[in-house]
Amino acid sequence: MSESATSHSRAANVARKHYIPLESSPDVFTPLIHNIGVPSLSFYDILSVDESDENELLNGIPRPALALILVFPTTETYEKDIVEAEANREVYTASGESEDVVWFKQTIGNACGLYGILHALCNGEARKHIGRFCDDF
Repeated sequence: MSESATSHSRAANVARKHYIPLESSPDVFTPLIHNIGVPSLSFYDILSVDESDENELLNGIPRPALALILVFPTTETYEKDIVEAEANREVYTASGESEDVVWFKQTIGNACGLYGILHALCNGEARKHIGRFCDDF
C-alpha cells in the first residue's frame, strides 16, 4: 500500500462517527428508555441464565423477560472473525411492515448499547409498550 493510501485509510478511520459508549447497566438503560417515552419497561442485570433451583440470581427478575442484551468483551481475533464473516454475507435490504423483525444496522462506533436498546424495544412483546415509537422504521 502506498503512503498516500495508508494516510487516506487512517483519515477515513479517524473521520468515522463514534458515540461516547453507554455504560451497560440497568441504572443507565432504564432511565434512558423512560426519558424517551417507554416508562412501563425496565432493564435488569442477569448474571446467569441457569434456571436450576440453586440459582438465586434469577429470583428478583420480573417475568417474562421481553428481550436480552448480551454484554461481552471483544478481542482482536473476534473483530477479525466478524469482518471475515460479514465480507461474504449478503446485505440485508428488506424493510417495511411485512418484516417480522425491526433491524437497525450499526454505522456509528461505540453505539452498540444504544442499538441493543433499540432492538430490544422495537421487537417482540416489548414493541407493544412503545406505541408509535417504532412504527415509522
